Amino acid sequence: MPKVSVIIPVYNVEKYLSECLDSVINQTLKDIEIICIDDSSTDNSLSILEKYAKKDKRIKVIKQKNLGAGVARNKGIKIAKGEFVIFLDSDDYYPTNDILKILYTNAKKHKVLICGGSFSHLFNGEIKSSLNKTFFGYIFNQDKIIKYKEYQFDYGYHRFIYNRDFLVKNKLLFPDYKRFQDPPFFVKAMYKAKQFYAISKITYLFRIGHKDVIWTTKKKRDLLKGITDNFNFAKKHKLDILYCLTYERLYQHFKIFTLKDIFTTQLYKTIKSIDYELIYKANLVQKVYNHLLLKFISQNIFSIRNSDDKKHKIITLFGLKIKIKRRNEHA
Repeated sequence: MPKVSVIIPVYNVEKYLSECLDSVINQTLKDIEIICIDDSSTDNSLSILEKYAKKDKRIKVIKQKNLGAGVARNKGIKIAKGEFVIFLDSDDYYPTNDILKILYTNAKKHKVLICGGSFSHLFNGEIKSSLNKTFFGYIFNQDKIIKYKEYQFDYGYHRFIYNRDFLVKNKLLFPDYKRFQDPPFFVKAMYKAKQFYAISKITYLFRIGHKDVIWTTKKKRDLLKGITDNFNFAKKHKLDILYCLTYERLYQHFKIFTLKDIFTTQLYKTIKSIDYELIYKANLVQKVYNHLLLKFISQNIFSIRNSDDKKHKIITLFGLKIKIKRRNEHA
């Protein structure tokens, strides 16, 4: 049984794929398997994978229809034979050759189900690990065990290894979303594991600025589904820090929505479900009440609520309030 299975979804990354694969095959931990799932690439990505697979028997190349990275990662989890699994995007890479050895050794030594290090961005060849406060969880200042309830972060799942049996037993998979499928997976895995071992060393380089996201209706809807998943999970398990962070994620993405999107069912549901009182009471995100646009939309663009006496429905549309008498349900 391999010690670690590296799962790599691949789609049209011929420019970066060799650097990614080289960072894996040159790891000092040799007892690994490398599962590459080609998501119907239309460039030379598949040819590059097959070329590498001929040279290194640890590489398995799987082909699938264009179903997305989440589906590919789930397929990788099911195929994997490693004691632990780790996920690597095909345009990213490991910063040093000892990453997998460090993660695996510490996971075993400290008897944890999840172990990971610090995260960094690679922009125009420059590595950046200094990030704004909403990404506080990307950096660990010391090596130690951390309880997830004291951490409550949602991003950067790539820099961790996960016990494969733990994932399979608890059916911890990525939701079939085109965007924001990784935070719900990460949050649920972390919460279920209860704690993880943190390493201060940077264990992942995430490339940014090299591609633009085309925000289709499907991607926007799936983004909102993922955000709503985390809202619901955080509230159910009383993870107030996570709840506030999820609010910030929504606000950060709000610029992608058009006026037409405001009237979609999914966006309305997401905005309507937000517990603003919880955010206020938690007092964890300083800018919350500077971001009243979301609350303004839910209260003044369109909303339906019962009157205080429960005898009427009050419909708000563009600031106009309409009171409609409720039917007598017992008549």
